[in-house]
Amino acid sequence: MKNRFSFLLILIATSAISTAKECDYSLHVHPVTGEETAVLVLAPGMNGDGRFFLGEAAWVDFATEHQLGIIALAFRSAGDNMYNSQRRGYYWPEQGSGDALLDAIRNAYGKDLPILIYGFSGGAHFTSRFTEWVPERVQVWAAYSAQFWDSPVAHETMPPGIVACGEYDGPRWFPSFAYFYEGRMHGKPWTWVSISQTGHARNRAFEQFVRDYFATVLSGEFSPVYVDVDTLEAGDSPGDFLQPELLTYLPSKSLKPAWLAIHELENAEKLKN
Repeated sequence: MKNRFSFLLILIATSAISTAKECDYSLHVHPVTGEETAVLVLAPGMNGDGRFFLGEAAWVDFATEHQLGIIALAFRSAGDNMYNSQRRGYYWPEQGSGDALLDAIRNAYGKDLPILIYGFSGGAHFTSRFTEWVPERVQVWAAYSAQFWDSPVAHETMPPGIVACGEYDGPRWFPSFAYFYEGRMHGKPWTWVSISQTGHARNRAFEQFVRDYFATVLSGEFSPVYVDVDTLEAGDSPGDFLQPELLTYLPSKSLKPAWLAIHELENAEKLKN
């Protein structure tokens, strides 16, 4: 009996160690100045090391201008567990990755700063779910080209954000649009961008749009406009439209030209079917 009990303890311990090894919550913190008023979190593709973001002048200059800290994620999980019925890994913040990020922010900056977060591909998986998990901590967000999404729910706090996908990113376009549509059904202030002539790849023009969008929210100077993603009809209130789920929200009218420049319309025909 004693031997069986010892074996059971060893089995439990081994299982716990194996589970712990499934995820690596490494990340990189840009040098801290002590003047940060919020933190910009940048999430790369699946199991990627986001250190490269810290060497990209566009993001670093943006953060410096707005007194933002920068954290680049390098989270990793077993791919098979994330893309099968187990749904286990860093994509789901409630399983540990969310607390890892929140703890890192508190340790690096000495307080719980507001969060701006942008994620591409696998990073979009984490970004969308993290925002739904702690919406009160997120000031603004952008998730670009996840392969699958979890249905959003209504919250008391619903931060503005961008759901995007490349026009030619076939397996991800419909799931991404469906996620946006569900969010708009809940009245979430979300922006849809179907990036013209783009597959599954980062896009400079889109990332500049993300920075401009983030800057608008940071400024607190809102002059929102709603634009029908199909007809491009614009209005100041969702009540002006028959189908508000198809409205992209822009926190400022000044963002509309940039949105039109990168948003393609070919897929709009699919929305009618």
